[in-house]
Amino acid sequence: MQKVDHLIMKVLYYVLGLLMLAMVLAITAQVISRYIFGSPFTWTEELGRYTFIWMSILGMAVGVKTLGHIALDILLKSVRGNVKKVLQYIINILVAGFGVLFTFSGIKMMEIGSGQNSPSLSLPMEFVYIIIPISGVLIVYFVISNMIQDLKGKEMPNS
Repeated sequence: MQKVDHLIMKVLYYVLGLLMLAMVLAITAQVISRYIFGSPFTWTEELGRYTFIWMSILGMAVGVKTLGHIALDILLKSVRGNVKKVLQYIINILVAGFGVLFTFSGIKMMEIGSGQNSPSLSLPMEFVYIIIPISGVLIVYFVISNMIQDLKGKEMPNS
């Protein structure tokens, strides 16, 4: 499972890097077209927005894998032993529940956006929204993976 996790994280980092590059290039093109040519490209703002959204949503899954997500650290640091383990599992179950909710909400958004296109790029909105269920599935997968590693007594790597 660690090999699969490592491969998924490698792909995610690569995709996030490409999204960052696309966002920077789109925003740079927007600034140049607006201030140098006096006429902004219509598609750059939309591309920058969508790449930022995709990075943020994919970043949530990466945060779950690397344990960089929001957790009740104060509470966890104040308890020891079995109580700490139980609290950690409760947090993991809540995060996985969020991932499931995120997945089904994303699917619903894709259904609602079906047949619609984005204004400037004319992208199908299903393409824009598909990142939500993808990230939700990754969140659930990473929670399960982290819990299995914890049960096996392995150190949870920050990939």
